[in-house]
Amino acid sequence: MLVTALLITLVGQDSAAYDGRAKQLHVDIPRIDTVIAIDGVLDEPVWKRAARLTGFSQYQPVDGLPAVEPTEVLTWYAPDAIYFGIKAREIHGNVVRATHANRDNIDSEDQIQILLDTDNGRQIAFLFGVNPYGVQQDGTRSAQFAGGAGGPQASGGGFRNINPLEGSVDLNPDYFFESRGRLVDGGYEVEMRIPFKSLRYQDSRLQNWGLHILRRVQHSGFQDTWAPAIRANANFLAQSGTLEGLHDLRRGLVLEATPTMTAHADRALDIGNGHDYRQKGELGGDLRWGIRQNLTLNGTINPDFSQVEADVGQVLLNERFALFYPEKRPFFLDGLELFDSPNQLIYTRQIVAPKAGAKLTGKLGGLNIASIVASDDKLYSWSGTHSPLFGISRLRYDFGSANTLGAVLTAREDGGDYSRVADADFRFYHSKLYWAQFQAAHSWSDSLGNQKTGSILQADWDRTGRAWGFHYTLRSLDPGFKAAAGFVNRTGIIETRAFNRITFYGAPNALVQTYGSFIDGHALTEQEALRYNDPVFREQARRSASDRWGKQVKAGQVAKCGKTAGF
Repeated sequence: MLVTALLITLVGQDSAAYDGRAKQLHVDIPRIDTVIAIDGVLDEPVWKRAARLTGFSQYQPVDGLPAVEPTEVLTWYAPDAIYFGIKAREIHGNVVRATHANRDNIDSEDQIQILLDTDNGRQIAFLFGVNPYGVQQDGTRSAQFAGGAGGPQASGGGFRNINPLEGSVDLNPDYFFESRGRLVDGGYEVEMRIPFKSLRYQDSRLQNWGLHILRRVQHSGFQDTWAPAIRANANFLAQSGTLEGLHDLRRGLVLEATPTMTAHADRALDIGNGHDYRQKGELGGDLRWGIRQNLTLNGTINPDFSQVEADVGQVLLNERFALFYPEKRPFFLDGLELFDSPNQLIYTRQIVAPKAGAKLTGKLGGLNIASIVASDDKLYSWSGTHSPLFGISRLRYDFGSANTLGAVLTAREDGGDYSRVADADFRFYHSKLYWAQFQAAHSWSDSLGNQKTGSILQADWDRTGRAWGFHYTLRSLDPGFKAAAGFVNRTGIIETRAFNRITFYGAPNALVQTYGSFIDGHALTEQEALRYNDPVFREQARRSASDRWGKQVKAGQVAKCGKTAGF
C-alpha cells in the first residue's frame, strides 16, 4: 500500500521547472505513452507532468535582460512524437497581433519558434513556428552564412530583424506537424505536436537534442529566448539548451508514394482541319523512403509540379544578371539545407524540367551526405539533341565545436558538352566571437566547342561582438568559371569587402535602447580591366563606357577603367 501511494504521488505531482536565466538548460524531458487532441487547450492531465521551461531572456533589442513578457513552454514526448504547450502572457493589455494568415506568412505577428537541433551538432536546426492561432511556419535555421541551395533570397522569413551574419533561415521546406492556438485573457496559448516521422535524427537509442525557443512580441519588436543567447557569440545555435535522455523513439515506416497522371489536348489550326485535338497522357510519381532515422531516399519520374506555388513575379532591372527564384518543388525540398555551400555552387532550379531523378540525403556518423542524379528535358539541352544529365553531391564533415570541412562535386553532361565543378571549403570558430571560412573551387566546361576553365577563391573572417562586429571578404572569380548546376551570377571579378558594425545601447526602457552604425567599404575590380592595354579590349571598353558609367552611378559607384569603388 505504501509503495502504491508513493507511485500515485509521484505520477500526480507537477514536473520540474527549468529556468533559462538560471542556466538550467539541460532538460530531462519526460516520456509519457499517451495521445492527446491538439485543440489549443492545455487542460489534459499530461501537461502537469511535462517539463516546464521558464525564465526567458531578451535577445533583441538588448541582450541579457530579463524578458518583459512572461513565457512558459511545456514539453514532453511520446514514442512517436514530441509535444509543446505554450503559455505566452502579455502584460500590456489587448495588444497581441494575430490573424488566420497563410502558412509561413506570420512575420508581422506575435509568434513562437521552436528550433530542434536533432543532431545536436549546433549547425542546422528544424524550425517550427506558430502564431497565437496556431498558423504554422516551418523550415530550417542554419549557422552558415548564406550560400543555401534554396538561396538567402528564399529565406523570406524567420524574424525580419535577424542579423544575416548570424546564419540563415529557409522557410521553403514544409514539414507535417499539428498546432492549434487561442487567445486568452492576458495572452495566448498554443498546443503543438511534431511527429518523429517529420524529423531526421540520430541512430542511437539514447540521444540528446539541441533546443532553442524564441518569442517575437510584435507590438514592441522585442525578441526573447529561453536559452539566454547573447550577441557576443559567433554561433547562435551553439547557445541552445538541450533535451536530454530521449530514447526508444518510434519513427515507424516512412514510405510515401505519390502517383500522378496528367493528360492534355491541344487544338490549333495546323492540327487536322483546325477542329481536331492532339491528345497526350503521361504517368509519373514521387517516392520518399526513410531508410534510417537520418537517411532518406527520394525518387521521381515525370514529376507533376502543377500544384506547386507559383513564383512571385520579379522586375528585371539589370539584364546582365539572371533572376533568382527559390526552390519550391517537393522532390528537391526534402533535405535541401544539406546542399548549402559557399558561393551557391548548387542551385537545384537549374534542373528545369526533370524527367527522372533520385536523391539521397542524410548523415552517416559525422558526415552529411546530399546527392542528386537527374535527367532534364531535351528542351534545355545546349545543343538541342540530348537530355542533360545532372550529377550533384555535397559532403560536409562536422567536427569540434560546429566546425565543418566540405566538398562539392557537380556535373552537367549534355552529349559532348559539359560543365563540371569541384570545390573544397573549410569553416571554423575560434575565441567564441570569431569564425573564418575558406573556399577553393575550379570548373571545367565545354559548350558547343567553347572550352573554358576557371577558379573561385574566397576567404571570410567574421567577428560577432556585442558592441563591435565586422565581416571581411576577399574573393576572386575567374572569367572562365562556370557552374551550370549552381547560381554564380557574376564572374571575372576580384572583390574586397569590409563591413563594420558599431552598436550603442541605451538604458532599459529608454526611448532609444539600441543604435547601430554601419561602415561598409566595397572594392570591385573586373579582371578584364587588368588587360586594358589590349587594343581590342580598349575599343570594346570605349564603346560601352558611357552606358556602364550611367548604370554604375545609379548604383552609387564611381567607375574608371573597369574598376569600381563603393562610396
